[in-house]
Amino acid sequence: QQHPTSGHTSGGMTNEVMTAVPTLKVMRLQKPELDIAKAGTLASSGCLLGSSLCLPDSFGVIHVGETFTAYLGALNVSKRLPVMNLTVTAQLQTPSQRWHMASKTLDECNAAGGCELQPEQGIDSIVSHTLEEAGQHILRVEVGYGGTGGTMKSLRKFYRFQVSNPLIISDHAYRTGDSSCFLSISLQNNGHESRGWLTMSSADFEAVPGLIAESISCRSPNTRVRKRQDTNPASESDADSESLPRGVDLFNHSGRLGRGDCKQYVFKVSALGSQETSGSFGKGVTAGDQIGKAIFTWRKACGEIGRMASIPVICPSLHTFLDMDDPGGTAKKKGVGTGFAMHIQGSSLSSDITAQASARAEKSTHASVQSSLNAITGEHQNALDLIFPVTVQPINLPKQMQVGIPFDIEFLVVNHSDQFMGAQLQFRSDLMEGILVCGPSSKNLEEIPGNGGKATVLVRFVALSAGLAQLTGCFVVNLATGQSVAQPPMLNSMVLANQ
Repeated sequence: QQHPTSGHTSGGMTNEVMTAVPTLKVMRLQKPELDIAKAGTLASSGCLLGSSLCLPDSFGVIHVGETFTAYLGALNVSKRLPVMNLTVTAQLQTPSQRWHMASKTLDECNAAGGCELQPEQGIDSIVSHTLEEAGQHILRVEVGYGGTGGTMKSLRKFYRFQVSNPLIISDHAYRTGDSSCFLSISLQNNGHESRGWLTMSSADFEAVPGLIAESISCRSPNTRVRKRQDTNPASESDADSESLPRGVDLFNHSGRLGRGDCKQYVFKVSALGSQETSGSFGKGVTAGDQIGKAIFTWRKACGEIGRMASIPVICPSLHTFLDMDDPGGTAKKKGVGTGFAMHIQGSSLSSDITAQASARAEKSTHASVQSSLNAITGEHQNALDLIFPVTVQPINLPKQMQVGIPFDIEFLVVNHSDQFMGAQLQFRSDLMEGILVCGPSSKNLEEIPGNGGKATVLVRFVALSAGLAQLTGCFVVNLATGQSVAQPPMLNSMVLANQ
């Protein structure tokens, strides 16, 4: 049994310290890459893969969405001395924060104040962390050790590596109503970073609570070949049932992306309990709301899996502009109404005005400051809730419209002002084309409360011609003040001819 002590002997020789110095080993765990043979080289015929498999000589190419996995090992290479009070901690520093690399074995050892390694023994563990940011990352590994009653010593090592984006994700949102919108997500293989092919294994959209997402994809390949050929007529049905798709069709729908290749996905995001499904009106989706984010799963050549998410998609705002030359404008004919045509991207006017009116009401405590600011900037002149103190929105639309067959449309009238309103809904025939009112063209409504008060009314229409028709000519008249508020075109619908 050895009893080493610190200090010098009479002969000038130095005794060995009480604890040995550990050796640290750090390696990234990953699958081997497929090596691309250079032009002019001869492939070996001894093996199907030949020399295509090569072990990585460094941390290699690491992408956002991959799981970084590393092996940590602390070894006692001494043949006589133990390592006392050994602790091993690992942290991964990203461009924005620092993460602890959890390990049950190492964490238990550290919590106990360290462990003892006998000669030629070691302790190791595998740690992992999902990479969510691009840029420089640093794996910081610190080993602490020391003798009983002595000063603790430490050994630190830093491993720097770059994390890149393998995919370029872009999105475009188009609103189709107060409670739904379509999203087009475009993917491009960032060839400078991916350095090869990527296979998209899944594409999903994670909607925020209260919304539901539906993927709209092309049909699966329907060109199929039989699995086997059989001359027996009785077995033809069996052969048809076991038919397989052709390889070229599977490849075209496999999601393979070469360098610079692009692929698009379309999703429909709708509000739960929207008026399209339940007949009731809710807040729906308004401008500036977060809709959710797209999540894509991809694989590399040897099956390495990665998961990447887009930035949160924001519901676009309504783009309004005045068009003095549009003959199809709502209120341009015969000098009636506002004298301009307003075009709306999408049909979500009511929900956006409600949101703006609510925001204006919340700032009522600063009315004097806000009014002076508006007087300087003039921004209040283009506010939607002031241009449209009352809006009309069609709900419960018919699934089909045919020429000459009457149909009913229910309208939701919303009072965005802060005053009660006795309103009359009007459809003026001289401003309507393609679709006319079948019955009374004006209806008096009950008094509508201010600040978002609602009323519904049913109106019957009839289409005069087939094709794409637009519902125009709608006005809301304040019976108390005589103010007439022209409404923009409310819907575009395909009218079918009678068979």
